[in-house]
Amino acid sequence: MRGPRVAVKALIVRDRQVLMNRYLHPSGREMFELPGGGQQHGEDQATALIRECHEEIGALIEVHQVACLFEFMAERSVRDGSAIRPFHQVNIAYWCGLAEGEEPGEGTEPDPRQAGTAWLPLDQLDAHEVQPLALARWLESDPSDRPISLGVSRA
Repeated sequence: MRGPRVAVKALIVRDRQVLMNRYLHPSGREMFELPGGGQQHGEDQATALIRECHEEIGALIEVHQVACLFEFMAERSVRDGSAIRPFHQVNIAYWCGLAEGEEPGEGTEPDPRQAGTAWLPLDQLDAHEVQPLALARWLESDPSDRPISLGVSRA
């Protein structure tokens, strides 16, 4: 059995809005996730996050300190008619900023079903399907009282 996949995520907040990747499912359901993705062998986390953001949001970012982490676990399931083996991903979110003069747009290698990016107001995150679910409450909480872990989401 293989171990968990490590992924890095960019937490970019500007003017009380957080930058999210927007996804559309065939059912028409809209979902939002932080930009970022899997860390490759031999790649440090900052380099992985810069690469992933270029691929997904088409912008150069500056990586700051770790903000939080969250996990996703799925048992064997079916997606698009194909069986998926059990999956476990540990996500490490970093506070980031857009490099000077950069704005998010179309990435060089967007994720499947990615339909662009969106700036979501922090006080309206609960009105959207945001993954992880705990992110909205975490961002609105007192920074001095935020836990480092947002817990585990299961599918």
